[in-house]
Amino acid sequence: MHIPDGFFPLSLAVIFWIIALIFIVLSLRWARRELSEDKIPLVAVLAAGIFAIQTLNMALPIAIIPGGVSGHVVGAALAAIVLGSPYAAIFILTLVLVLQGIFFGDGGITSMGANIITMGVLGGFLGFYTYKSVNNLFHNRFSAAFIAGWVSLFIPAIVCAVMLAIAGTLPLTFGLVTMGVYHAIIGIIEGGVTAFALALIVSARPDIVTSETPAGVVKAKDVIIVAGITIALGIAIFAPYYASTYPDGLDSTFLSAYGVKDVTTVHIDESKIESAEAAVRDTTGNSFVWQAPLPDYSLPGLDKPGEVLAIIFGVVVLFILGFGISRVVTRKN
Repeated sequence: MHIPDGFFPLSLAVIFWIIALIFIVLSLRWARRELSEDKIPLVAVLAAGIFAIQTLNMALPIAIIPGGVSGHVVGAALAAIVLGSPYAAIFILTLVLVLQGIFFGDGGITSMGANIITMGVLGGFLGFYTYKSVNNLFHNRFSAAFIAGWVSLFIPAIVCAVMLAIAGTLPLTFGLVTMGVYHAIIGIIEGGVTAFALALIVSARPDIVTSETPAGVVKAKDVIIVAGITIALGIAIFAPYYASTYPDGLDSTFLSAYGVKDVTTVHIDESKIESAEAAVRDTTGNSFVWQAPLPDYSLPGLDKPGEVLAIIFGVVVLFILGFGISRVVTRKN
């Protein structure tokens, strides 16, 4: 759901940016008032881990989705559940999306406001309150986390299709159906990862999501830091070699709408993609395109090792940003 530059008229992009900035300010206020000292390392680990896992696109089952489509986890529901607030998801996803857009060209600069709204704001609020509602009803946090993860991906994808239809970029009915089908399946992955990650965190630090800590459980925050960074770096090494090269749900929807991709198309000529994007920019009148220094998570000329280094760079930077900004925002506490 990383919408590129040029997919919105500048006037609409500014509106989305203003809405996003309001929620970013609210998330900073949450951090200043509610973020405790012992959870600052968790913010850093979640930011680094969410960035890493977003680079791991997974191919959807070819029998269900012919033509080659992939999807990745967003992580907003997990951040909101673990830290106990939808504003935590906005805080963390904003850091992730800003780094992705500026350094890697994953999502545009002008469209970043819309991306923060869909993945951060909607993903966080829907994930958090779905989790609370389902958990209160069935008293099973892991089933609740799975459902929350699914909802936090599916509904924002529908809203994303509506945004693009308002911009005149994507036909409404086609976008709703295609984005809905793709992300209903991708949401299963999101839900599974959300439940699994929550289980890992609870096993190491049950005090994070419960008021009681069983006897013998190590509460040291070092456990979360070491485990989280190890997993994030492991994904960074693994992703370039095993991530799917198929276009993701949003890209597949856009390319199908512009006649570049159909149910039989797996490998797409890059020149056709560029032509379709140019057609979109002509439609919106927004020709701005940010030239990222590490496009597509790669260091030019180094092939797969360059991709590994680029993703490791992102993991390290986001850990430092997550820790440092959290520390600065909460310093008066």
